[in-house]
Amino acid sequence: MSPTAPRRSRSPLAAAIVAEAVRRIEADGPLDDAAALAQAFRTRPTRGEQLLERAWLLGQRLGLPAQLARGRQAGWGVLLALALLVALTGLGLARAVLGEGRHINAVAAFVSLLGLHGLTLALWLLGLLLPAARRAGAPLGRLALWLTAHLPLARGPHALTLLRSLGTVLGRHGLLIWLTGAISHGIWALAFVITLVVLLFGFAFHAYTLSWESTILGAGFFQRFVQLSGALPALLGFPVPDAAAVQQVGNLAAGGATGISQRDWAWWLMGCVAVYGLLPRALLACFSAWRWRAGQARLARLDMTDPYVRVLIARLDALEPPPQVIDAEQRAPAGPAPALPTAAPGAPGTLAVIGFELPPEQAWPLPGLPTGSTAPLRIAGGAAEREAALAQLAAHRPDALLLAVHAPSSPDRGTARFLREALPASRRAAVLALGAGGAGRWRDWLDSESFQAVALVQSAPAAIDWIASGEVSGHA
Repeated sequence: MSPTAPRRSRSPLAAAIVAEAVRRIEADGPLDDAAALAQAFRTRPTRGEQLLERAWLLGQRLGLPAQLARGRQAGWGVLLALALLVALTGLGLARAVLGEGRHINAVAAFVSLLGLHGLTLALWLLGLLLPAARRAGAPLGRLALWLTAHLPLARGPHALTLLRSLGTVLGRHGLLIWLTGAISHGIWALAFVITLVVLLFGFAFHAYTLSWESTILGAGFFQRFVQLSGALPALLGFPVPDAAAVQQVGNLAAGGATGISQRDWAWWLMGCVAVYGLLPRALLACFSAWRWRAGQARLARLDMTDPYVRVLIARLDALEPPPQVIDAEQRAPAGPAPALPTAAPGAPGTLAVIGFELPPEQAWPLPGLPTGSTAPLRIAGGAAEREAALAQLAAHRPDALLLAVHAPSSPDRGTARFLREALPASRRAAVLALGAGGAGRWRDWLDSESFQAVALVQSAPAAIDWIASGEVSGHA
C-alpha cells in the first residue's frame, strides 16, 4: 500500500476508543506489535495517523472493533427501552393523580408530566456551567452507555475497557457532555412523543373530566397558572381555557363543565407537554448532536508529549531510512562524521558564532559572549540561510566555531547535516545549549552522530572558558 492509500472505513470515535483501549491493555504489558508498527509506518504519512493505525491493527487482533460495533447496535435497543421507561414513568405519575372514574386534576397532571423533566433539564443546563459536571456528562446518557456495556449480548472480554476508554476519550476532548446530552435529550424527546400519542388516544376515545381542586389555593391562582403556562402553546395554535372555564371546572358541585371547555382543557394539557416537554428536548438533542459531530475532528489528535506516545514515536523514528545526499558533488563519505582538522584553517583565536533555529524571543547577539571575528549569524534553518552561513565559514575559516541552539528542542537530521558540513571549516567546534533542560539529550545526540569531537557547553561563562582554552576535545 502507498502512504496515500485511503483510510479504512472507521469513524474518528471508533479509532480513538480502540487506541485508548489498546493503551489500557498495554499498561499490563506490551503487545507484540512489530508487524502492526511496520505496516502502520508504510501505509500512513504522519506520526499521529501511524499511531492510530497501529492501535487499530492491534485492536482488530483483539476483536475490539467488532465488539464496539456490537455494542453500538445494542445501544439502540437500550435507548428505546429507556425511552419507554421514562414515558411509562411520566404516565404513571399522571395516573396517580386521577380521581375516581375518569376525573383528572389537570394542574396536578401538568406537574406530574413535566416536573421530573423540568428538574433534570435544569440540572443539565446548570452542568454546562460546572467543569466537573461537563466532564461527567448527562446522567441518563451515562446510564445508557453503562447498560450497553453490561448487556450479555454486547458484553465481551474488553467491554468495560472499551466503556472506560470511551469516557476517557470524550472527557479529554470535552465531548462527553454533548454525546450523553444527545442521548439523554433524545430519550426524553422519544418519551414525550409516546406520552403525547397515549394522551391523544385517551382523550380521543374516552371521556375525561379535567378540573382543578385545592384546599388552600383559590381560583385566582389557577387562572394565572393556566394563562401563563398556556401562553407559549397558544402561539402554536393550542387553545387555552379562559378565566370563566377555570372557574367553571373548579366548581364541580355546580354542575361541571361543558364539552367545549373540556376539549380546551385537553388541548391545553397536550400543548403544554409538547411545548415545554417535547420541543426543548428535541431542540437540545439536535444541538448536542451538532456539537458532538463538530467536535469529532478533535478525536484524531493525540498528545505527542505523553510518555507512552513518545516511546512509540521513537520506535517509528527508528524505522526511518538514513538520510541520503542527492547532489553527487556534495556527497559525504560513508562512515562516521569527518574528524576536525588538526591544523588551524584560520588565524589562531578567530571565532565564528552562529545561532541555529533559536526561538524568536532569544536575544541576538548573545549577551555576555564575544561576537567573534565575523558578524554573528542567526539562521532559522532555511536552505538559503544555511548556504550563506557555510559560504561565510568557508571564506573566513575561523579557528573556533560556536553553534548556539535551543536546548529544549530536539536535534534532527537538518541539524546534523548543517553541523557536518560546517565542521571542516574550523579547527574546533562547540554547541552552546541555551535554555533549561535538554542538554543531556544533545550530548547523547552528538555521540550518536559521531560528533564526539564537538564540545557541549551549557552557559555563557562555560562557552567563554571553552573559547579561551583552545581545547578540541568534545567532553569539556
